[in-house]
Order: sequence, then structure tokens, then C-alpha cells
Amino acid sequence: MRDPLSEATIPAREASGAVLIGVGTYRSLPELPSALNGIADLAAALGGPDGVFAPEAVHPVADPESATEVLDRVAEAADRYSDTVVCYFAGHGIRDTDGRLCLALPWSLDKKSEAERTALPVERIMAVLRGSRAKRRIAILDCRYAGRAMRAPSAFNVHLLTACGQNEKLPPPAGQRTTPFTGALLDLLRNGVPGAGRWLTLGDLYRWIGGSADDPTPHQRAVDDSAAIAVAPNRADRHDLGRRAALATRVGGKDPARAARLFADLVIDAAARAEAKEALAYRMSAASWLGAAGDPAGALARWEAIRHDPHADPMEVDANIAYWRRARAAHRRRGVEPHRGTAVSV
Repeated sequence: MRDPLSEATIPAREASGAVLIGVGTYRSLPELPSALNGIADLAAALGGPDGVFAPEAVHPVADPESATEVLDRVAEAADRYSDTVVCYFAGHGIRDTDGRLCLALPWSLDKKSEAERTALPVERIMAVLRGSRAKRRIAILDCRYAGRAMRAPSAFNVHLLTACGQNEKLPPPAGQRTTPFTGALLDLLRNGVPGAGRWLTLGDLYRWIGGSADDPTPHQRAVDDSAAIAVAPNRADRHDLGRRAALATRVGGKDPARAARLFADLVIDAAARAEAKEALAYRMSAASWLGAAGDPAGALARWEAIRHDPHADPMEVDANIAYWRRARAAHRRRGVEPHRGTAVSV
């Protein structure tokens, strides 16, 4: 977790702005209404009374009819704002014949031979941002193949946050109001990250936006210290243990060692507040995530210690001890030494 005393770079509100592009109505590609919902919700979150951006400086662009319309809106923001400018895209991503990312517009055709002609090559947006008078340039892309934006030569001085890597496709929203990536981002903006400090930064978004193990992995490329740029006030309270536990569980699918450390921190804070049952629950979670991270011996030791907790359910504890004994034995049979680097103290 980021040191809450570390400095966040807060954009000058009067000299910063964002262009939020959402495409949900397609003629040749599947419709994506969640992209339009997402930029509407994002505009409200970023341009709130205590937001980094003034409401009039957040510019949603819904279902633009042409690449020229998009480029004009981004160029206008790039010329107007001297501190920080953000370009956000939610919609479909397609590839051209050279494998470069193109942002699909309503009339785009999902054919590599037609992508450059009917869609918007991401290189062109990056070129506009590169020429901006703003000191800080940010692009956030919520589309399949989004990581390919990092190949664009003109993106070298643009902070990039992408919903997935170069070859990943995004899961369908499945009836959700927003796309999964934008929805996770909105959750952070609205509810914050306990213990992350007064401001949420781009780095915080990247660290916490990841979902379960089956979800695409967000990617980030920072420019100098751009990960410290604040995007919203942190609305979470460090003492909201339930919120912290939910976030720890979220990251566990991709980084169980980190989840184990986060739950170990929760044990300390819950014990300090004399919340014995919560502390026990976090001890059990920390032990199991440690085992999932590759240290079954460490998990077993912690479950054996939990056996002495008067609040513990003996049957649940015995079942977990038996499970981690088998896991430790399997590791030993395979000649795998327990991984010691992820050990946590509970």
C-alpha cells in the first residue's frame, strides 16, 4: 500500500481537463451501451464538487461520427489546458494489417484491411497529446488490445493505463451498467482505498483496479513520476476494515502473496481495536492466501497457531490443517521447497 504521507501531484483545477470518449452504437460490431454509461458516470465522478477537474472541464464525447470529431475534441483540450489533460476511451478496439491498435467508431469495420480507414489509429490521438501544452498527458484505454497503444511512437511522453495487454480481449459486460474495467475504476473513485492517503493517484488505480484471476490484467506505463498524479480525493477511511478486506480479496486472484500481506495488516488493526472475531477472520484469510502464494508450510504453521484461538471453529481449523498438510506433503514429493519470500506475520 502506498505510504499515505507520500506526496501526490495534484493537477491545477483551473488548468486541467478531460475528454471522455465512449462508443456504444456500432453498425458492424457488437453494440456496447455499457461504454456510454461508463463515460457518463465517469464524468460525474471526475467533475464532482471536490474533484480534480471542474465540471465544465470534463467533456464526454458519445458515439462520435468520425475520427476528425474525436481528434478535434482532443486537440481542443490539448490546446486549452496547460497543467493536465486526460483522454479516456471506452469501446471496441481493432487491429490493422500491421497489428497496430485502432479505436473503433460507429462506422468502423472489424477487418484489418479496413481498420485504418474506418477506425481511429491510436497513434493519431497520441500524436495530438504529445503536442499538448499540458505538462502532464494521460491516456486511459478501455478496449480490447489496449496494451498495443504502448507501441505507438508518439506515446512516449503520455502516461498510459490500459484495461488489458497487447493480445487480450475483454469479457462482455454481461448485463452490467458499465464495462468491467470502467466499473472497477468507478468503484475506486467513489469508495476509495483505505490507507492510500488523502488522494487517489494513477498508481493507486493501477494497483487496485485488477479483478479476479480470470480477468484481463491492466497495464500501466508511467512517465517520470506520473504515477503520483492525483485523480480524485480518497473517500475511504483506513479504519473501514471491511472495505480493506474486500480489496485484499480482489487482488488475491492475481497476487496471493500481496493479499496475504494485506490481511496480515488487517489482523494488526483489528486486534488493536479489540475486534477479536474480525481479527480471527483476517488471520485465517492471511494463512490461506499465504499457502496460495506457494508456501503451504507457512500456511500450515499459521493454521496450527489459529487452533489456539478461543473464537475459532475447531472443525474448520482441523479441516484447513489437514488440507495444508497434504499440500505441504505434495510440495515435498515434487521436491519443491516452500517459498519463503512471501511469509507474513500473523
